[in-house]
Amino acid sequence: MANGLHIDHYIALAALVRTGNFSVDFFNFSGMDNENMTALKESMPPPDVITSIPAVKAFFYCLYITIFVTGICGNVLVCYVVFRNKAMHTVTNIFIANLALSDILLCTFAVPFTPLYLFMHEWVFGDVLCHLVPYAQGVSVYISAFTLMSIAIDRFFVIIHPFKPRLQVKYSLLIIVFIWVAAGCLTLPYGIFMDLVPARDGRPYCDEGWPQDSFRKAFGFTTSVMQFVIPFVIITFCYVRVCCKLRDRARSKPGSNSQRKMEMEWERTRRLNRMLISMVLIFGFSWLPLNVHNLVVDFYIPASTWAYLNGFFFLSHAVAMSSTCYNPFLYAWLNENFRKEFKTVLPFLNEARVCQFFDSARVRDPEHANPEPEPQPGCSRQSVNKGVKGPANEKATSLKYSPETDTVRMQVNADEVMTAV
Repeated sequence: MANGLHIDHYIALAALVRTGNFSVDFFNFSGMDNENMTALKESMPPPDVITSIPAVKAFFYCLYITIFVTGICGNVLVCYVVFRNKAMHTVTNIFIANLALSDILLCTFAVPFTPLYLFMHEWVFGDVLCHLVPYAQGVSVYISAFTLMSIAIDRFFVIIHPFKPRLQVKYSLLIIVFIWVAAGCLTLPYGIFMDLVPARDGRPYCDEGWPQDSFRKAFGFTTSVMQFVIPFVIITFCYVRVCCKLRDRARSKPGSNSQRKMEMEWERTRRLNRMLISMVLIFGFSWLPLNVHNLVVDFYIPASTWAYLNGFFFLSHAVAMSSTCYNPFLYAWLNENFRKEFKTVLPFLNEARVCQFFDSARVRDPEHANPEPEPQPGCSRQSVNKGVKGPANEKATSLKYSPETDTVRMQVNADEVMTAV
């Protein structure tokens, strides 16, 4: 089951079994005989064991409204500050803007529709949206996961291979186009095989209608691997390597003449490492519960009899959707240039208390901490950098690294600086 409606198969299955309108051929449960089917009917709980409680409904309504408003506002602001300022058109910022676009898509199609569908126990949005909404949800999750993976890979090469040429903006745009096309193609079967399924009680359900149940299981397993397992492994590998590299550089950094300076260097490194580790943990904890739910529902049919399956789904789905709220903070607000743009757009962010709170948690991004001068028309980036001179008595090539700004510079023959980030 793709990361779309997620719970649709359970709702339709529960309704069809309870009302007797259950087709073994449609769901292709070849291993389930009449006796087992009768037992499943008798044990099938109503789908509103949890959601029928008014306090629980009120809680989830408030939670999803908060996620929707925060996610939309935060990500629209990120896109706006990137698109309005040409100086913000850097590789990392392009990826962050793409992440924000995917989060807007997720907020639009997943946050409102999925809980409403589950609360109402029927699909009231028509046949077209039955195909479009799950498809858009799956596409947005793919885009978000692949973009986070691209950001991690870019940071990996910036720190691990600082002297290799950086990825250019035009190529980052090509990568983004590829991400969108791949996401659309990988999710296409989910949009095709979604359909309205009428139950005997007259309520329509938007459910998966695969030709064979094995196709559904294969697609669900492949989706979980592509959307979660592979991105999580790559993100973890990249950030662990970056953390190790930063630690080693902090230990061997030349020129630390005082104990106080060394302690400050270590503190900056630890702070950046905590930032990178938190990115890995947040991605894992956000999407792991929902992927576990999807695999259990796909591969263990009796899971539909669990009285608290809806509650588990709601919690795991809300946790996954909350990623649309903290992604703008984690990837944008902690970047100094983004904060300056935010304060320009929203003047109230200049208040001392707000600035003091976020400055205490600041970790600058590798792309923007010490931005190099923008080349003027007719000038190459190399010619601009040649204007930066090193100390007159420094002749040897040396490597300088600052964990606070994530900036690696190589000084060559005291008259040229090649910026590697």
